[in-house]
Amino acid sequence: MIRFTLLLTLFLCTVGLNAQFEEGFNDLQNSIAFRGASMGICFVDVSTGETLFGNNAHQFFYPASVQKVITTAGALSLLGSDYQYETKAYYSGEVEAGVLKGSIRIKSSGDPTTNSAYFNPNFKADFLQALKLRGVEEIEGVITFDNQESFHGTPQSWLYEDIGNYYGVASQKFNYKDNLYRLTFQQKQDGTTPDIVGVKPKVPYSFDLQLTCSSAQKGDNAFILGAPFSAEREIVGSISAGAGAFTIKGANAHPQYTFIEEIKEQVKMGAKQGAYCNEQFLCSTKSPSLGELVQVTNFESINLFAEGIINTLGLVYTKTYSTRGGLDVLHKYISQKELDTKEIILKDGSGLSRLNAMTPHFAAQWICEHYENDRFRASLPISGESGTLRHLNHAGIKGVVHAKSGSAEGVLNYAGYFQNKEGRTIAFAIFINQAYQSQYSIRREIGAFLAKCI
Repeated sequence: MIRFTLLLTLFLCTVGLNAQFEEGFNDLQNSIAFRGASMGICFVDVSTGETLFGNNAHQFFYPASVQKVITTAGALSLLGSDYQYETKAYYSGEVEAGVLKGSIRIKSSGDPTTNSAYFNPNFKADFLQALKLRGVEEIEGVITFDNQESFHGTPQSWLYEDIGNYYGVASQKFNYKDNLYRLTFQQKQDGTTPDIVGVKPKVPYSFDLQLTCSSAQKGDNAFILGAPFSAEREIVGSISAGAGAFTIKGANAHPQYTFIEEIKEQVKMGAKQGAYCNEQFLCSTKSPSLGELVQVTNFESINLFAEGIINTLGLVYTKTYSTRGGLDVLHKYISQKELDTKEIILKDGSGLSRLNAMTPHFAAQWICEHYENDRFRASLPISGESGTLRHLNHAGIKGVVHAKSGSAEGVLNYAGYFQNKEGRTIAFAIFINQAYQSQYSIRREIGAFLAKCI
């Protein structure tokens, strides 16, 4: 009798939740903010894995940065939260009167955080300190990097209009200062071309300015165009008209060049090529833990870090630091979890590729599958409080929803979990594609919907 009562209570709670979700969804679907949009939703009970409500739950959507929860949760499971990268430097030859009669070789492990603005470890400082301790004031030879000659790391399906911009940063075996540079312009009057007054750090690019100052379109509406190995960058679009300085960010496909140029500012360098003997250890720098890296990746939605993580899966499991190698590893892991691989299409680690596809059902099930991983749960931003969920602050959900967002033009998605008023933990995915109202209005409606579901 007790067992029957418990089952009946659970059944009635589930029926009540279904009605609650359906009522909220009907209001959401009728909102003018989603007119013409594609919408997919799935709610799953974390404790049982039961789907509580779904609409277009098995339909493919472009996930955007929700893709990062697939990459980060998979990496935490496969590599462990304590995994670290290590960048090492070796020198050959002897030091004579302050001159290293040899060269330096840097062996990198694909660390995407080398001298990153988001973390403290400082390989450049360790490198310069190691040279100072050995009395090196000049290097006769060159600085080389292992296995860097023909690798630029850009996933094949990324768009040309993305890969020159700050969000189109690819991960390489050696990364430096988030693989970014900043272009500063002197603003001018409406309709004129601004002047470049600063480029930091140094990058090997020439710039063709097809950029204008605009009083009608405020802010950064500039795009930096250029292929990874090209030395030319075309800048199109507009920035605000005015009389001050205006800065935009671009993707640096040559972090090795930037590192060497900065070392030259501290140490005189030659260019002598040749074989030097007697290679010795110079220094090494360890990265933050993978758990720390995952937290920043999901909180701040850093594409470089997600791509570095996916490439690392390839390096560790297949000895190939590449997008393809990492995706093969992740796909195999998904199969081992007995999740439906037909409900996800993987093209990169960050979600920037427009060829990625995922169903809301898969996303919600993925959250359920990895809910017990404390590090993964802690990496999800909190509504109204942190990361990319700071602005999801509708009354009734602040501090309650833990999720990763994914946004692009016409796209706003969320996948994560919350605890409802009855104490049940619900994993969810809300995918909105082809929605061309303001993101503010779309986010407001999603917040109101979640408030009804909680």
